[in-house]
Amino acid sequence: MRAATAGDHQALDQTAAALDFDSASGYGRFLSASAGALTSLELALERDGVETWLADWPRRSRRAVLHDDLAAMNLPIPTLEAQPAFSQAFAVGVLYVLEGSRLGARFIARRVRSSGPTLPTGYLTHGEEFNLWRSFLEWLESQRKVGFRTDEAVAGARYGFRCFAAAFQTVASPGVSNVRAGVDARI
Repeated sequence: MRAATAGDHQALDQTAAALDFDSASGYGRFLSASAGALTSLELALERDGVETWLADWPRRSRRAVLHDDLAAMNLPIPTLEAQPAFSQAFAVGVLYVLEGSRLGARFIARRVRSSGPTLPTGYLTHGEEFNLWRSFLEWLESQRKVGFRTDEAVAGARYGFRCFAAAFQTVASPGVSNVRAGVDARI
């Protein structure tokens, strides 16, 4: 999935590079945009029964801590768009994006802590003690391969990347270069 979605991931990284993580207002815009994408994707996964085939889903869900971070910054929870129904393979692709975003979150958390040590980072640090990315990859590898629709999983991952990219584009400050983030910032 990584190779098939490399372009989508790179496009998201380039969009994220324009975000300002060094100010409270910029970080707040990032959290608001993240909430719009993540919350709607998590709710769609739950509607489609993710907890029936991914047993530790309740530990993985981050919307509650993201909403707590927004509340700590006196920011509203964004209005959500309805998501289409996901097949299980499509949902696996969406999960690939959600779980993979934990890697970039570590990098962003360090930046936020150095520029605003009092800013809330529950969303960015959620699940660090459980190494959820690695356990997701182990879970993914253990899944039955016969009959699994890889094309649908790739489509789900691309969809997840596009949801976050679109959300970030709405809050990126045009003309403001975020040089320290560089193009290597992983979201």
